[in-house]
Amino acid sequence: MLSNIPSVIITGASGGIGRAMASRFAGEGYRLFLQGFRQMEALRAFADDLAARSKVPVHVLQADLADYPSVVRMFEEILAVDPAPDVLINNAGTACFGLLQDMSEADYDRVMDTNMKSVFACCRQVLPSMLHRHGGVILNISSIWGSAGSSAEVLYSASKGAVDAFTKALGKELAPSGIRVNAIVCGVIDTPMNDVLSSADKEALAEQIPLGRFGRPEEIADLAWYLSGPGSSYITGQLIRADGAFL
Repeated sequence: MLSNIPSVIITGASGGIGRAMASRFAGEGYRLFLQGFRQMEALRAFADDLAARSKVPVHVLQADLADYPSVVRMFEEILAVDPAPDVLINNAGTACFGLLQDMSEADYDRVMDTNMKSVFACCRQVLPSMLHRHGGVILNISSIWGSAGSSAEVLYSASKGAVDAFTKALGKELAPSGIRVNAIVCGVIDTPMNDVLSSADKEALAEQIPLGRFGRPEEIADLAWYLSGPGSSYITGQLIRADGAFL
């Protein structure tokens, strides 16, 4: 263990935003703990390349974040390497497109467990170490639909609304302990999650955004870096919107 190296845990690291954040933090010399679940071969290849380019330790962890015991085991592995992680970024998420009348209980469980229960579980596991040293940063990746709501994405919207409320409440709870908690509320970001849209639909959607385009994962990564660093030391319990003035 190299205790002088700052560390960050990034869930959902195989996605576009997760990879961009991993690259950003690696460039700043952070030890990386990258969680994935399904696309593990691609994540390990990315991690190996990132470690070679950035000369930082990169640890890949496979865990089903919708399953609490799996999260516990993942953090046992993390804390065995670094007992005091500096930053936790809850980025893992899933969507569910369709009308509510067509959704099943299994759909509800999958979306709520992946998008919200995972945030609770990861925060619960990292908090003892952060409380012990009276410091640390928790950053949740949310969505504008958590406050505005999106037709045909009711479950996703509900899960992100829960993340927003969780962020504000936990930020107040942990502020006296020197731990900061914020959320990045993303607008439409150019990631594979939007590949369900046709090219025409993407173009029409971009025209509704005052900046005229989708956000880039690297822009979210830059904001995540800022909110994790000393420059944002007086910001906690906040929902920071990055949506190109969409809402």
